[in-house]
Amino acid sequence: MTLLLRFALVAASLLAIKPAFAAGISLDLNRLESQGGNCRATLVVVNGAAATAEALKADLVIFGTDGIVARRLAVDLGPIPAGKTVVKVFDIPATGCAAIGSILLNELPLCRITGDAAISSACLETTTVTSRAGTRFFK
Repeated sequence: MTLLLRFALVAASLLAIKPAFAAGISLDLNRLESQGGNCRATLVVVNGAAATAEALKADLVIFGTDGIVARRLAVDLGPIPAGKTVVKVFDIPATGCAAIGSILLNELPLCRITGDAAISSACLETTTVTSRAGTRFFK
């Protein structure tokens, strides 16, 4: 293989690399458990990016089993270092777990990614959500 061909292959592979935040943030609603009159939620947050999420706040909307909005909640999830998985636990006050029909990730009103304002503005679009808790979690 000639030196020129090797250079062309290396250049092509570098062009194929996605931006640092292409992997994005993933949120997994991992568990819901009753705590007195509250529902305790466990959220597994993965920063699959090569950049630190310096600040990350989620605006969650809790729907009852009847589909009616029961509560709105702001949850602080950051900071999250690049490539790191963290577990965040928070209570949904005055709400029993059995009364929760679904949870909407409404928006990420605070999302600051190290060194890239464009990525920060596209945070919600690049974030994926899943649920292992038996309750629908969507955006």
